[in-house]
Amino acid sequence: MPSPIHLEGTTLEGGGQLLRLATCLSALTSTPINIINIRGKRSGGGGLKAQHLTSVQWLGAASNARISGAGLKSKEITFKPKTRSTSGLEWRNGGNVVIKQNTPGSVNLVLQAVLPYMLFSNSGHEADGEEESIRVNITGGTNVSNSPSCDYIEQVLAPMLSLIGVPPIETQIHSRGWSQGSARLGSVTYTITPLGHPLPAFQITDRGHIKSVKATIIAPKDSEDRFRGELDLMFDRRETSIFGSMEPDIETTFEDSKHEKRYYLLLVATSTTGIRLGRDWLYDHSVRVGKTDSIISNIVRKVSGELIEEIEHGGCVDEYMRDQLVVFQALAVGRSSVFGGRCNEAIVKPSLHAKTAHWVAKEVIGVDFNEDGSCEGIGFGAEPQNVGGKEVEDSSLAEEMEKLDVASE
Repeated sequence: MPSPIHLEGTTLEGGGQLLRLATCLSALTSTPINIINIRGKRSGGGGLKAQHLTSVQWLGAASNARISGAGLKSKEITFKPKTRSTSGLEWRNGGNVVIKQNTPGSVNLVLQAVLPYMLFSNSGHEADGEEESIRVNITGGTNVSNSPSCDYIEQVLAPMLSLIGVPPIETQIHSRGWSQGSARLGSVTYTITPLGHPLPAFQITDRGHIKSVKATIIAPKDSEDRFRGELDLMFDRRETSIFGSMEPDIETTFEDSKHEKRYYLLLVATSTTGIRLGRDWLYDHSVRVGKTDSIISNIVRKVSGELIEEIEHGGCVDEYMRDQLVVFQALAVGRSSVFGGRCNEAIVKPSLHAKTAHWVAKEVIGVDFNEDGSCEGIGFGAEPQNVGGKEVEDSSLAEEMEKLDVASE
């Protein structure tokens, strides 16, 4: 086995994304890596939290990796996967995957780490027929500060992945888990169909016109009328900025958050070419009795302002979707381009998160991204892959995860 590729965990954004993407690409390509100063730019000393450890250990069990240094608050790990097994893991041929957390760590950051592995792990393998769907149940936080919500996954990420050739991903929220208010665990099941073939290069460069906007409100029941009123007022004032000359098509849904300190708003704009742009906010400031009107006004103003900014620069992806597509660009066959928009005639540069993902992809699999964010993918699965190595029986993954239980801190 070659020497591990060394990665400095404080590079660029210096957070958990670097770890998640690096271990996922490592597991897929059987490339050993060593990461130091993990989450080195995070407050509280950095290191692995339960959510990060869960992702690393699942990927390790799935790829038969030898992991050293993995533990809560660990700041250095070495991850050495073996070559991909051609069969054995129950989910590769349809089945159920259960990933449990006993803290409200984001289920969607865990999904971010494991989704590319699940989608691509059969790529290039001979299949007897259509790929069978797998059901991935993850316990933890469905609505967590500074993390994508399940609503964003369902309304933005999944539709955008469908545009580039990924089979539809279905979302079923069983119960919500929150980081705000009293901490609460939730559960969600994602139904995913592995690719089974290489992903062709994709071009997301034509946005078209914004034709509709959906507002998803999750807040205390007594705030519904105020929220709807603020949104109606905002749409009246900013109609032209959002829709241009198109006839406005607006949908608003409301769900009781069942807690006086849980306020969440997601706005998703859909274009005539199927592009989805989303901005949201899980309110994370103090909530004082009698001050909820100002909270709602602030939420609507902030989220709508950010969405309109995304619309005005003409990009085909929002800031957060752009970095989620990096791994798919890196693994696709051929050159993929994603137009991020223009501001004052200059191309909108990738965010720090996206630049971090570019850096990880270059270090681990040798992919180069241009300044505009386009790249020539490695064509994962298009060439014969080294798939030798130890097979894992159907029960092995569950047994390994049981051994690597990280539920209690």
